[in-house]
Amino acid sequence: MNNVCQCARPGSPAVARDLFQGTVPYYVRYRVPYPEELLSRIRDRAATSGDGLLLDLGSGTGEIALRLAPDFREVTAVEPDPAMRSAGLTKMREQQIDNVSWRSETAEAFSADEKTLELVTIGAAFHWMDRGLLARRIRGWLRPGQPLVIMGYTSIWSGTADWLPLVREVLQRCLGEKRRAGSGNYPELSQPHEEILLEAGYQIEELKTRITQQWTLETLIGNLYSTSFASPAVLGEKQSAFEADLRQTLLDFDSRGTYSEEMTFYALLAWPV
Repeated sequence: MNNVCQCARPGSPAVARDLFQGTVPYYVRYRVPYPEELLSRIRDRAATSGDGLLLDLGSGTGEIALRLAPDFREVTAVEPDPAMRSAGLTKMREQQIDNVSWRSETAEAFSADEKTLELVTIGAAFHWMDRGLLARRIRGWLRPGQPLVIMGYTSIWSGTADWLPLVREVLQRCLGEKRRAGSGNYPELSQPHEEILLEAGYQIEELKTRITQQWTLETLIGNLYSTSFASPAVLGEKQSAFEADLRQTLLDFDSRGTYSEEMTFYALLAWPV
């Protein structure tokens, strides 16, 4: 195969600050949204009043903050990446949402008043944060009886569809064995989220929703370009070879060019005790 990626970049620092450089157009268009069923179950379990305050940390383009905004009086979306915030503000104007304020801070730099928040959400970003520090601080910000919600989903790396190992093989041919994260490598977590939350004094409840996601080559590649491990910035001059390799590899597997995946979306509801 002429376009196979054959060389990997040397190792980089374990954590990089440019995790999502250049991903925003793909992020907005190709990320799979959280299922409404899961958001509805979170609303029900948290017994949102319609007059409370929501804090969404690591907001990205506002997927969670904007969709939950109608259930709250005020929403604070904390996102340090200016391109992500800009995309979120555009979506907010398009959807005519007026109760979300954006903060240009890291989650660790943000501070809230004690016992003021009805809900705190973190969607597929907790692993980038100082989890123990935030879990302890958030306990004091929540109103009594209200939860911290950590959300996520199966990814290219954790999914079990029979064609996903081929995608991982192409990524590793192009970028090396270690999963990338911007200009560095993905930080291996020493503990699962659940252990961190239990140690910080929470009880854990898990909600799951499964969907069948149908990918085309175009939507799959666009989704990969939205990630920290296969963005155009990470791929650099290898992008064309990577895309050609992936297309040919998957077409050899199934010439129809469509690929089905059972995705699991989850929410960890962490209740302070």
